[in-house]
Amino acid sequence: MKVHHVGYVVEDIDKALQEFIALGYEVDGEKCQDEQRNIVIQFIKSGTYLVELVCPLNDNSPVKNLLKKVGSTPYHFCYETANLSEKTDQLKKLGYLVIAEALEAPAIGNKKVVFLFKNNVGIIELVEE
Repeated sequence: MKVHHVGYVVEDIDKALQEFIALGYEVDGEKCQDEQRNIVIQFIKSGTYLVELVCPLNDNSPVKNLLKKVGSTPYHFCYETANLSEKTDQLKKLGYLVIAEALEAPAIGNKKVVFLFKNNVGIIELVEE
């Protein structure tokens, strides 16, 4: 599978954005509030690398506890797949656990995404091409 982006959790998306811009990144698209996931997202890029800055929208955000434990950090790789359901089933057979069922992602053109977890790998996201 081809890497689509790296997810990077941050406490304050605007402050993080300024830091990444100072490192040579450029803004890629509009900031997006994802109400279903309780997060705010801003994509940035450097050359061919795409990074998704993810910030909790409120205390019910799934990334809030991660921030409390480790602070700002990369926390998932997102991979492109031609068939989300088929690839999810394949990964489940390899021991991956679905931690967030497939939903549309407004920050990625409402494409469906699913989050999975496996020890020794961590969190991955799949996005349907």
